[in-house]
Amino acid sequence: MIDNDPCPRLTLWDSQDAPPDDGSPVYGWNGHAETGSVHSLLRYAEQHGEQLRRKYLAWVHDVGAYTVDGTRLIDHLALEDGLSYWWMTLLVEQSPWKSPAIVDAIRVLAFEEIVLDRRPAVVTLVSRNRALHEVVRGLCRGLGIAYEWKRAPGRPWRRMNAGQAYRAWPYSVRALIGLARQLWMQRPFTRLGRPSWSGGERSVFFCSYFDNIDSTSAGQGRFLSYYWDGLPDLMRRAGRCTNWLQIFVPDPVAPDGDAASRLARGFNRTTHEQETHGFVESYLGWRGVRRVLVRWLRLVVFSWRLRAVRRAFCPQGSHLSLWPIMRQDWLNSMRGPAALRSLVWIELFDAALRDLPHQKQGVYLQENQAWERALIYAWRKHGHGRLVGVAHSTVRFWDLRYFADPRTARPSGPHALPRPDVTILNGEAARHSYCAVDRPDEVIVACEALRYGYLNRARAERQRAPRPAGAPRIVALGDMLEASTVRLLRMLQAAAPLMPVETVFAIKSHPNHAVSARDYPDLNLEVVTDQLETALQDGDVACACNTTSAAVDAYLAGVPVVVILDDTTLNFSPLRDWPDVRFVSAFEELAEALQTVRLGPTLTPDAHAFFDLDPGLPRWSRLLAT
Repeated sequence: MIDNDPCPRLTLWDSQDAPPDDGSPVYGWNGHAETGSVHSLLRYAEQHGEQLRRKYLAWVHDVGAYTVDGTRLIDHLALEDGLSYWWMTLLVEQSPWKSPAIVDAIRVLAFEEIVLDRRPAVVTLVSRNRALHEVVRGLCRGLGIAYEWKRAPGRPWRRMNAGQAYRAWPYSVRALIGLARQLWMQRPFTRLGRPSWSGGERSVFFCSYFDNIDSTSAGQGRFLSYYWDGLPDLMRRAGRCTNWLQIFVPDPVAPDGDAASRLARGFNRTTHEQETHGFVESYLGWRGVRRVLVRWLRLVVFSWRLRAVRRAFCPQGSHLSLWPIMRQDWLNSMRGPAALRSLVWIELFDAALRDLPHQKQGVYLQENQAWERALIYAWRKHGHGRLVGVAHSTVRFWDLRYFADPRTARPSGPHALPRPDVTILNGEAARHSYCAVDRPDEVIVACEALRYGYLNRARAERQRAPRPAGAPRIVALGDMLEASTVRLLRMLQAAAPLMPVETVFAIKSHPNHAVSARDYPDLNLEVVTDQLETALQDGDVACACNTTSAAVDAYLAGVPVVVILDDTTLNFSPLRDWPDVRFVSAFEELAEALQTVRLGPTLTPDAHAFFDLDPGLPRWSRLLAT
């Protein structure tokens, strides 16, 4: 609760040094802990999440609708065949992993609310972040509040590494380097060639990532992806022909393009034409590259002509300008690697779906990424049938990819947002989160959770009872982001001296980020290579990153879960609002929580309250039969 009395000074603290606790209100830019007069901006954002999310989504819509020379930005960015490039930008994609500045924007929107409520005479910023300085200075100027900027102490100078040197180059140079790298990486798929797709009334099209593949099945020439667990077998039994347009993602089973191509050839040989696998990357020829470059040059020119668009970065009714914070995402989308990647997606899917015989039904993994807009547009352009998007994982509160302002979701104008005909949600939790934002005219259907079907088996095998006191086994759940996994293990390493000396720590890392026990000698760390289902069986407690969806697997398998919050970002855990889950931000809290929940009452969460888990997949059968 914020004190509504005016205060003489309000400080925003963005420094590694400890803020002063002298009675005047201080809001920490980072961190979740609060003491005395020192408050957490991230905690405020969590407490007021609904209104802050709504404000941000409304602002993104307003940027697209902003008119320059009498024409909406959406229409300015229309390509020659009708698709607006606006829907491919980082601003619309709203991925917090591709655009970390989204969290900064949420924080400054929160800080504006605090300033309006506190009505300080002076606002002080302690930070080395010039973009944040420009935003807060503009806010204070608009509100007529005195402002001072105190530069926080800097880090010792270090020689620039390769990644920092690359990011220092102009966007256009980085874009061309990225395109050259992509062309080099796709050579194995070019050699693989284009498959002979199936057509006819009984064929079904799937677009999926080529990772999360079962290694045992792959060795037998049989395709089994954990994204679609059970569905390929359902299609085979029904005698349906399936066309799988795959997007390559490095995976332990297929770490590079050559390995992925070999697997695809093996799948195609053993399925006797009932199942066809190809890669979208095989559809980019030199003519396509030329079209991509021409479109990119036009975007670069547009980005200079549309410089007035920065005025749209002021949310309606606000004194803020988000331009200093979101500028990099805009420029990357218009000139940089993100621009060329998006244009390549448009070219790839246009060529692939032109080559595909008419498909009555199509299904794809829905995460609302840029490539999906290209897929949807090309699917309709080439006259295919019903298209179904599958929200295959959890729908997290702050994962803004799954949310849009209702005005954006409502089709309007010649360049409306490309959307699937049907959106599949995998259970009540996803429906509750997804439908928290108004979605006019969207067709939403519930189907079984393909990725989580094994939970029926896991819960039956784990008859959870209170564990006896003694050596606990902590299973750490890594994330696809290396930095998140490193932060998790370092926090455990700091907490380990406060735990029983015989404590065993195991890490189930993400397939895309392997962990070496040698890097954490103080942890008595065991690296688990089994499937998550097996790794959780003997665990007393699961300790999860702030962002991993694996926390849900542990929780629903009956394993107590402790989630480590990241001091630099919001709570992205899919268990954010669920009971019986501990969230901690300090190693002392972590040590206490791990020992407390291990000896706590038996967990009996209802997996069916989270996911639809009928192993027979009756809803999928009905959906694909129509």
